[in-house]
Amino acid sequence: MPRIAAVLVAFLMLSLSVGCKTVPALTTTKTTLPNAPQYTYIDTRGNTYNLSTQKLIYDPVSADNTIDGLDDEGRHLELNIELNDYTKMAAECERQFNTTQKELPANYSGYVTPTLTRKDSIETRSIDLSIKAVDELDYVIRPFLGDE
Repeated sequence: MPRIAAVLVAFLMLSLSVGCKTVPALTTTKTTLPNAPQYTYIDTRGNTYNLSTQKLIYDPVSADNTIDGLDDEGRHLELNIELNDYTKMAAECERQFNTTQKELPANYSGYVTPTLTRKDSIETRSIDLSIKAVDELDYVIRPFLGDE
């Protein structure tokens, strides 16, 4: 009989904890990447994206810092991001560093040369990007900005 009582008590405790939306023995501590690199991406319009393990900072061309005098690319944003989101964007940045970049076409009409910079505790490395690379980075990064 004591065995049945112990099982019943354990079942009630588990039911109560699940009912309260808690799960015993599980923790939700954030994991970090202590030596993860930071990336700075400058697109063809001069907008800057700074990526770290915790934040995506978008510094757009605006009426105050415009290159061509006309374009306004939105407002400055600092977004807190999950580590999983960082790894997706960082993977695309690393892929661009490992891909041979084609030169910009002769008829390129952008205002700045798009670049990608990788900074870690040991070195800082930059590359000029092709139009294809810009499209691929925009595809991964821009959805995090929402309507900007």
